[in-house]
Order: sequence, then C-alpha cells, then structure tokens
Amino acid sequence: MKRMSQALEVRRLVDQILDTDPNAQIVVAGDFNASPDEVTVMAIRGDVENTGNADLVGRVLVPIEHTIPAPARFTLYHQGRGEMLDHMLITRNLLAHYRGSEIHNEVLHDKSAAFAIDRKYHESDHAPRRSHVLNIRLSAVDA
Repeated sequence: MKRMSQALEVRRLVDQILDTDPNAQIVVAGDFNASPDEVTVMAIRGDVENTGNADLVGRVLVPIEHTIPAPARFTLYHQGRGEMLDHMLITRNLLAHYRGSEIHNEVLHDKSAAFAIDRKYHESDHAPRRSHVLNIRLSAVDA
C-alpha cells in the first residue's frame, strides 16, 4: 500500500508540472523496487491504454530501459535471476534527445545467496545505470 501511495504522489507531481508547462521535460528515475509490469510503475507511467483517455498521450512517461537488450536488462540479481527494479521514465518530448542507456550489472552479487552464509558485500546490490539525453534544461523538484 505504501508503494502505491508513493507512486500516486509521484504521478500527481508529474501532472502538476505538466499542468503548468505542457512541454516540460521530465525524468523520473530511481529504485522503484518494482518490476516494469507492476501497478506502481504503471501508475507513474500513466499509459493511455490504462487510462482510456487518448487526450493524455502527451503526459505518458516512457520507460527507456527497453532500449537495453533483454539479457542485460536487470539492475538486481536475486535468487539466481536478474530483476529490473531501477527505472528511468521520461516524457515523450525527450525521446528525440535520448541516445541510449547502459546498465553496469557485470559484477552484481546475488545477495540472497550471500545471506545464507552470512557474507556481506560493501557495494550496493543494485547496478548503476547511465542514460544519455542531450540538450535538455535541467531543474530538480524535491517531492
């Protein structure tokens, strides 16, 4: 319930920004702790298919992880399989400036296996991501 409340708050903030500036360039990024098909991620994205309102097409946030090949599309390794829990969602008007993404998951450890033997790793269990978006104006909103 807490994640869904947080997702709705993020979506509300995105809509407030777009109400003020319909051409705002928005990036929502971070550890959503949810896979791409979970309702919390879908609520933030605001897909027209889920709203039934074609007038909202300009407010959809696009997940740019789909440009990464499927075998490499994971940011966490858990119980022997990769999971995509860290997302970067952008407004459609940024797609023309988007040049690609990388997920540096080559050295991820399966911390679920490490807990069984009480082994600790000092680095994060999430892989760092990097995306290339050119020629945008940046501003931060602290929600």
